[in-house]
Amino acid sequence: MDIIIKGGTVVSPYGRKQTDVMIDHGRIIAVGDAGGMQAERVIDATGKIVIPGGIDPHVHIESPYMGRKGGDDYYTASVAAAIGGTTAFIDFVKPSGDTPKRELAKKRISMAEERGAVVDFSFHVVLNGATPENLGEIPELVRMGLPSFKMYTTTTRDGDIYESMRAIRESGGLPYIHAENAGIIEYLTAKALAEGRGEWINQAYTHPNISEEEAIQRMALFARRLGMPVFIAHISTHEGAALLREAKKAGLPVYGETCPHYLLFTEDRLREEDGFLYMQTPPLRRREDNEALWEALKTRSIYSTSTDHASFSRYEKAMDLKTDENGKYIREFNKVTNGVPGIEMRLPTLINGVSEGRLTWEDLVYVNSYATAKIFGFYPRKGLIEAGADADIVLVDPDKEVTVTGSMLHMKVDYSIFEGMKFKGWPVMTIQKGTVLAENGEFAGPRGHGTFFRREMDPAVLRTSDWQ
Repeated sequence: MDIIIKGGTVVSPYGRKQTDVMIDHGRIIAVGDAGGMQAERVIDATGKIVIPGGIDPHVHIESPYMGRKGGDDYYTASVAAAIGGTTAFIDFVKPSGDTPKRELAKKRISMAEERGAVVDFSFHVVLNGATPENLGEIPELVRMGLPSFKMYTTTTRDGDIYESMRAIRESGGLPYIHAENAGIIEYLTAKALAEGRGEWINQAYTHPNISEEEAIQRMALFARRLGMPVFIAHISTHEGAALLREAKKAGLPVYGETCPHYLLFTEDRLREEDGFLYMQTPPLRRREDNEALWEALKTRSIYSTSTDHASFSRYEKAMDLKTDENGKYIREFNKVTNGVPGIEMRLPTLINGVSEGRLTWEDLVYVNSYATAKIFGFYPRKGLIEAGADADIVLVDPDKEVTVTGSMLHMKVDYSIFEGMKFKGWPVMTIQKGTVLAENGEFAGPRGHGTFFRREMDPAVLRTSDWQ
């Protein structure tokens, strides 16, 4: 036997027990009293919380955008993910001219492999219209193990989204939606700029809560009429949380995620000198939105947490801004590169939520790994600590207190939005497929340990939220 984890508190979404976990050849072979069994390594987990490895369903890595590359590649981003307790993530295959998306997907998979990703990875495929070519590729992409498809209500017409959803339904896939009302945003942005209101805070004012609320309602209606599920990316508002809560009560498969920045920060950060560093889309909201999102995680009506990780440097965030005679940025919110780095901080944010009484450990497991695994086709290989599953396991010290500095983090970026924040509880060991990747904040595993995970959707899960 390779590893025995002894004496920790093993947590599932539905309970916890102090017990042992036995690992061999990358899989969990038993959960229970190990007795006098021997292993190459015995890990004393006394006083530790033992949870399934996290799954981040929304990251952007090596995805150039208008001259901006970001600091992370697949190796560095996955190292940061592993140290932060994430053992799998989903990135994106974006359109590029007339190149078939299956070919673009193969290139992305090869890129992650060649860079040496250390955790498992998969991809959503971005659809940019209901062309015959796009729709015709969907069944093949599903067979390739890429059954989820990203669409943006801000850039894609409703007719194209509706027809694409129909094709996704026929292939047994899942639409993954960036939901904001384009008309509202465009009107308010033009108005603010015409009135000379370029301050960072105006990003929040030009993307009001109703923009997200309306778009989620619209996408949920499409899904209901088509008799299919839908997943909403990065929910940021209390109205969005309420819509998912109502869908859950009705047994409708309207799923969604939120992100650490929407749980921890408010739009007041946009009033600061460095407020541009906190800009992403949707923007930061108000305290009532933070509280509603925490409550939605606790009630499991928001099912998942992601980071929307984008490792743009300070220079890249501001590269389209001009400066005044004093060298300060002239504030033009519409010229800031949107996106924040966070792939290492998702689990610590949730752990701190447990310490503050916002979540239970069971809730954390649900929104950190289990529900994501079920919805996106990782289960039963991932998402639970049970016999037969991949040995993706994280040990948490619930009493460890950490004050975050950018220098202690491993994301390749020259600032941290979490700088100076205090967290209670911290991941201290990450095991992925039976290999210790991270220990006490340091990477300890081999380069290239991660592999492409071929996902398969379970129709019984996708049809209804009753699987919970």
